[in-house]
Amino acid sequence: MLTLTSRQFWDVFFTKLKFNLKSEGSKTYLGYLWWLLEPALFVATMYIVFGILLQLRSDDFLAFLICGQVAFSWFSRSVSHCSGALMDGRGIINQVAIPKPFFPLLVIGQDLVKQLLVFLMTFLFLLFLNLDPTYVWFALLPVIATQLLMIIAVGLFTAAIVPPVPDFKFLIGTGLMIMMWGSGIFYSYEQVLLPEHREIFLMNPMANLIKNYRQVILDNQWPDWAALGTIAICSFVFIVVMVGVYRRFDTAYARLVVQ
Repeated sequence: MLTLTSRQFWDVFFTKLKFNLKSEGSKTYLGYLWWLLEPALFVATMYIVFGILLQLRSDDFLAFLICGQVAFSWFSRSVSHCSGALMDGRGIINQVAIPKPFFPLLVIGQDLVKQLLVFLMTFLFLLFLNLDPTYVWFALLPVIATQLLMIIAVGLFTAAIVPPVPDFKFLIGTGLMIMMWGSGIFYSYEQVLLPEHREIFLMNPMANLIKNYRQVILDNQWPDWAALGTIAICSFVFIVVMVGVYRRFDTAYARLVVQ
């Protein structure tokens, strides 16, 4: 079985990433446009339900909703896709002795490329809504980087747990749904929760990240650097742990995915 060097690993990674993006875009009539239509349709649905039918909207409700939904959909989509990453890569695993984090990282890379396009269109739409960007918006870069670290950490975990425990894949969708309702996508936790419960609510890292996205975009305020630092450090530590797990059970994963 062929073993890859470090340089070959990244060459294969970026080649495979480029190929997968092209392949995904060619599978439907609208192609790459679906990368933008999917989050837009979800935001529109949430706005109709909560903003119009339930009359929960305020003057900036659409921008408020977009900040929450765009961030959470990135997390949800990547984690969900990672759950089957090792099983989907069984063909390569049978031929090449490749580090198993390659497969969830490849999925995360694909979703990151699409998400960057979504972010670009989101910022343009927010300008259309008459939001005035300031230099504070540059703080979105560390917020996005922190969320990426968290996605890598959780994605590595879900990819690692599904092969030995296949039933866990069915729990991921339920867990993401619970997390969505508990992340404040369409409601302000400051208006809904009692003061003594807000700190508990913000222990949900996605709720905290969404708060920081809104703090920068809607309020033109610097994010909570302490919270971002805590999430980033915890995510990095968990990534290191998961890489160790993958190395420890590398041959076991190779056997599991081909069964």
